[in-house]
Amino acid sequence: MMFSQALLIFIVGVAVGCPKNWWGGLILCGLLPNISDLPIAYLQTMETANIFPDVDLGVSFVMIYMGLQLLLQFTLGSYKLIERDFKVDLKMQLEKESNEGLNSQNDLEKGNDNSLSIDASISNKSQKSVQNYSHPDDHCIQNYRPPIIKINNNNHNNTQIENDQDDLSISSSSNELDKIQTNHSRNELSKCTSRISVLGNILESRNARNSPEDIQDIVRVYSRYDELIEEHDIESIREKVQEEKENKKVKLNIFQKISNSFKSIIWKEVFWGMVAVWKDSFKQPASVVLVISVTISMIPWVQALFVVSSQVTLPSAPDKQPPLSFVMDYASYIGAAQVPFGLLMLGGTIGRLKIGNFPKKYLRVPLAITFLRLFIFPIIGCAFNSKVYRDGLFYQNDILYFLSNIDFCLPPATSLLYITAFYTPDDGRDHIQMDMLALVYIFHYIFLIICLPFTATYTMKVSLGY
Repeated sequence: MMFSQALLIFIVGVAVGCPKNWWGGLILCGLLPNISDLPIAYLQTMETANIFPDVDLGVSFVMIYMGLQLLLQFTLGSYKLIERDFKVDLKMQLEKESNEGLNSQNDLEKGNDNSLSIDASISNKSQKSVQNYSHPDDHCIQNYRPPIIKINNNNHNNTQIENDQDDLSISSSSNELDKIQTNHSRNELSKCTSRISVLGNILESRNARNSPEDIQDIVRVYSRYDELIEEHDIESIREKVQEEKENKKVKLNIFQKISNSFKSIIWKEVFWGMVAVWKDSFKQPASVVLVISVTISMIPWVQALFVVSSQVTLPSAPDKQPPLSFVMDYASYIGAAQVPFGLLMLGGTIGRLKIGNFPKKYLRVPLAITFLRLFIFPIIGCAFNSKVYRDGLFYQNDILYFLSNIDFCLPPATSLLYITAFYTPDDGRDHIQMDMLALVYIFHYIFLIICLPFTATYTMKVSLGY
């Protein structure tokens, strides 16, 4: 499900004109669905209607799907594709600045040549006109002398002027320093303000008239662009831009370009680069939790410390429960609020989405993604799962069949929005990555009202015969 969607959505997205600085986000829109909140919400609703007997088992299946998604997203470092988008974006900006500088230099040289010719023609004409011109009062002009203005310069005045100049330079430098400090503190203050603005609106009624938060507030809170993109990264990207410009001067056919591209790849560096990405990804909290959870659940003796196990018998605690069952009680208490809070955050995030100066030629990209995910893939998924169910690979489990069908009709994961905001520069400008992702979410949740209930109803009525 995940890899087929990622591959097909990437191919179709590039075919309809997806910009290169959003190819990573395009792949992740197909690879990572919102695989936890919406399926669990369906199961909890069906629990009250007594449709499925064991909803907790269904939640366990959802967690298996989510575990695979977290493995791909964080542990294996696929979120780095979004970082790649912003590095490509920076590269495109440097190429644009380089081309503009080259064009302005050419225009300047042309302008200098034109100005020299114009000056020469003007000087020739002026010389001719001066030679031919004779004014009757030329002798008055020749005999004219400007008036002499006397200035009393004493040492005291000179010293006072020098002191004033020193004071002016010191004050100007201090003003520049204050200005830099003010801008820095203003940025930090704006981030803190964005974090507490919601709480302030709740606690103080006078703030109720403030403008609602939008996508720029999300970027302002989560952006760490300045910490991630350092000066040496910019210099290395600039060097690559120069190398590509030099290579473009040599005219090659398409096969030679492909051959040179493969020859320029240093596979040893690529391998160790991937190892570094995986090593860094393992430090993420989601990766650590996933590894610990899978380890506990797959070792029977460790699992029996938390829940009752049919494989291993351990001495019980005084309350006749496993020794560490209180950890599961705490996790269950917190986890019960995960779905409603997740859906509230999802609704609040979608309500913040706003599109800036978005090029209309890119509208077909989110439309194509939405059409594939919500109209084409549910058909493919239902047909594929029907074959799997007939072959007995779902172990005649109706909940697993139901979840596998609706998982083919889900929008992209909400976490993509926050990861993209994490890499977006906090410069107040509209960025194509956030705009494209916002449109993808808006289109998906508009058509999801039709597509997801239709897929769920078809699975229950036709496939399962309820």
